[in-house]
Amino acid sequence: MEKRQVVVEKSHEVPVVKEVDVLVAGGGYAGFGAAMAAARNGADTLVVEQLSALGGLVTMGYVGLTFSYIEGIGYELFDELKKVNAVKGRFLDVEKTKVVLEQMLLKEKVGILYNTTIVDSIVEDGAIKGVIIHNKSGRQAILAKRVVDASGDGDVSAYAGVPFESGCPQLDNYNQASSLVCRIGNVDLARYKDGGDDLTALWLKQVQEAVDAGELPYMIDKRVNWLVIVPGRDPKHQEILLCYAHSRKCRCLDAWDLTRQLIEQRLQNQWMIAFCRKRIPGFENAWLVDTAPLLGVRDSRRIMCEYKVTGQDLVDGRRFDDAVMRGMHAFDAHHPTEPGHIKHIVNENGKGEKEKCYVNPGNWREIPYRAIVPLKIDDLLVAGRNFSSDFMAQSGNRLVLECLNMGQAAGTAAALSIKDGVTPRKLKVKSLQARLIEMGVNLATAPEYGTGNVSTKCEVKREDLLMPEENKTGQASTVLRGDRRGNYKFFTENDEARKIEEFARRKAQTQEAAGYTNTGGDVGTNLE
Repeated sequence: MEKRQVVVEKSHEVPVVKEVDVLVAGGGYAGFGAAMAAARNGADTLVVEQLSALGGLVTMGYVGLTFSYIEGIGYELFDELKKVNAVKGRFLDVEKTKVVLEQMLLKEKVGILYNTTIVDSIVEDGAIKGVIIHNKSGRQAILAKRVVDASGDGDVSAYAGVPFESGCPQLDNYNQASSLVCRIGNVDLARYKDGGDDLTALWLKQVQEAVDAGELPYMIDKRVNWLVIVPGRDPKHQEILLCYAHSRKCRCLDAWDLTRQLIEQRLQNQWMIAFCRKRIPGFENAWLVDTAPLLGVRDSRRIMCEYKVTGQDLVDGRRFDDAVMRGMHAFDAHHPTEPGHIKHIVNENGKGEKEKCYVNPGNWREIPYRAIVPLKIDDLLVAGRNFSSDFMAQSGNRLVLECLNMGQAAGTAAALSIKDGVTPRKLKVKSLQARLIEMGVNLATAPEYGTGNVSTKCEVKREDLLMPEENKTGQASTVLRGDRRGNYKFFTENDEARKIEEFARRKAQTQEAAGYTNTGGDVGTNLE
């Protein structure tokens, strides 16, 4: 009997279960920012999330560190996290964060639908009209005046027919390496910190020695990628989140390959806990609690929009007339095919020679509105790691707070375009920018700090940079030389705390002027 190559699905009617102004696909930080902003601008808003909590990779992927640039709603989020002791510096308690995100959305009367997968987009006359979902209730439709695709993978846009790119074109279009974060308990934090001033060098040395001794079957990565000290734990029995496991040659739009990555990295994390117990001070009696429910996919689809942000834009610190957010993280591509990172682009200098170009300390750039307005399909916006960019530009703008900031812009644009009776493509950018500024997003003056937390008021000299080939810690981007750091001003944790407190004071004054109390008044559910 000949094997069938296809089957025909039976045609059937799909019930419409909901109609909203703005549908946000995905409840990660980009989707959270989009939903908050849309609701605050008067839109009846619904978030559809495929997992069972908000926060995406932060909460479900155990990426309990919030890198990059805080703006607008981000300050409010940090303020709320501080109230429940869920944050210290940029380290998070991911379980408390889930609750804070939910309560903030519910306070704005945003609808949340969990455990629901979007399986198709509804498009009529070149405009998106809603999505088809599947969950325990079956196959259903949700209609919306505007849709924000914050799905990470750009599913809604792809289903709607928007062109996209994926992977690194110079490396057979493989995606960035993925990571499955693990949670480790019972670490003696004081003993770990006594391991020396340069803990990065400690990990680098011990990993190499373990590979040479056959304790690790192969070089998974050159060193630990990051380690989160979870706030509110007993430091003698510290809980940490550790990112070391990696899969290479990833096809992150292939379910079979994603399965391969999960299986591979769960085993790697077993090797890693044995390595830590033997070689890393403070981990002698530690144990592996679990691995994250969500695989850390760093890139998949990049949805093509009216403008494609390039790596050169990041190097040049480019500004745009239609800017809706800023960014300052360096390139951060986890190498698709071998251990390590790619944190540069290659250009030709005046002599015709190839040279590496970096996003240097103190650098910052803007992201234009056009980079979140998809080609071909109207009434659709994108936000998060699926925004319009090339491979290297995406690597520097995929961090969670930049995703949140992009979400604020997309959600605000969605709501304003409904009010103005125009498509997002025709929205007056000046009015969008003005509204974002009113919401606490700085677009009018230079940010206080740029890459590496270096003040933007300082001009970094070339001779003060330590190049990667000189850096013994394995850092793949440029940093300031240790003996030159005193020549520059840095944005510190205390500076950040001051800005969060200033935001909280302004918010309280605004609420009191509007007749609200500091406990939330009649706004609804809150954590105060």
